[in-house]
Amino acid sequence: MDYLIIGGGPASVSAAATIRRVDGQGKVTILSKQDRKPYARMTLPYLLAGTMPEHDLFLAEPEGVEILLGQEVTKVEPDKRHVSTSAGEVFAYDRLLIASGAAPKKPSIPGGDLPFVFTVRDLPDIHDMHKWVNARTGRAVIAGGGPVGLEVGDALHGLGMQITYVIGSSQVFSTGLDMPAAELVERRMVEQGVEVLKGEHIAEIREGGEVRLSSGETRACDMVVFGKGVQPSVGFLGNSGIKTRTGIVVDEHQETNVTGIYAAGDVAEAMDICCGQWRCNAIWPIAIEQGKAAALNMASIPVAYGSSVSRNILRAFGVSIFVAGMGKRDDMDVRRHNSRGSYHKVVLEDGILKGSIFIGECRNEGFYVQMMKQKTDVSPFADRLLKGTFCHPRFMHHSLNT
Repeated sequence: MDYLIIGGGPASVSAAATIRRVDGQGKVTILSKQDRKPYARMTLPYLLAGTMPEHDLFLAEPEGVEILLGQEVTKVEPDKRHVSTSAGEVFAYDRLLIASGAAPKKPSIPGGDLPFVFTVRDLPDIHDMHKWVNARTGRAVIAGGGPVGLEVGDALHGLGMQITYVIGSSQVFSTGLDMPAAELVERRMVEQGVEVLKGEHIAEIREGGEVRLSSGETRACDMVVFGKGVQPSVGFLGNSGIKTRTGIVVDEHQETNVTGIYAAGDVAEAMDICCGQWRCNAIWPIAIEQGKAAALNMASIPVAYGSSVSRNILRAFGVSIFVAGMGKRDDMDVRRHNSRGSYHKVVLEDGILKGSIFIGECRNEGFYVQMMKQKTDVSPFADRLLKGTFCHPRFMHHSLNT
């Protein structure tokens, strides 16, 4: 059996390792458009900040798996059961996994291709930013106030740069935080000298290092970073017959509408159990989960992935943030605990945990996510969940004594 995997991220490495465990005879090949061995993109802000050495970014390579670098897939032809690459090579397969990931969103604006304008997705981005930062001090303008923008801004702030955020919405991290949580995070940012401009967009970037905003205001800066999320990399699938919406449409086994072709990771649309919608949740844990599920099914071991739960865990500007599921919702059974330096919130629907926001300490994030996945009735101890310390042993103790 020839297993072919497109992409060099966590979903592909997870899938390759799983296939190798369950099928010792099959040939497993990874095609990566990168010229470097697979690495953990989620750790790039730590590399930028200087808190992690570069060699710690690289993923463990599964034994017995061939990883071919510089092989960007340009065409998939299911009728011929092969793929073509930009290098002019053709690779045949019996089972194919598409784990091509996602690309950063960078709007087309005047000056968007200037040398001091960056996105943060690949290792070369960090190398280029380091060179620029080392040669200059001053201000960085960050377009976007989501998780990537917050972590990158925090890293640059730690390197001595002044930071201005340009945010199109009315709050920071608008996709994950409700307004009270966002106000707390913004207050902590401002206390550290960070400028936050809301309801603004970058209209133009000028060669002299000046940003013109949609309001007409300007900011002088040494660098501009776009951290406004990603979009699934599906452009090479034209005329393949593989169904896409935002990303690649898959069933519960991670299989596409074309038999023998699977998708996993940032490029795949999976069912989000909290909101009940098919969506691309571009986060590391989901990529690993989907990669394993896809691999087992590719090896003829039927496994249903089930569903995903969107979540983010990060620390920026001295603030720990954990959001999961439908934490923003206020039209359900909502429990909150507020203090000067923290904000805790859980969202329930008919006793089922549907979302959470923790600004401040939460020591058992994985347990909270697992309860959402399992649709556990948490109503008897919902108020205790607000402490952020509820864990499996306490849950078992509660269950045995009720």
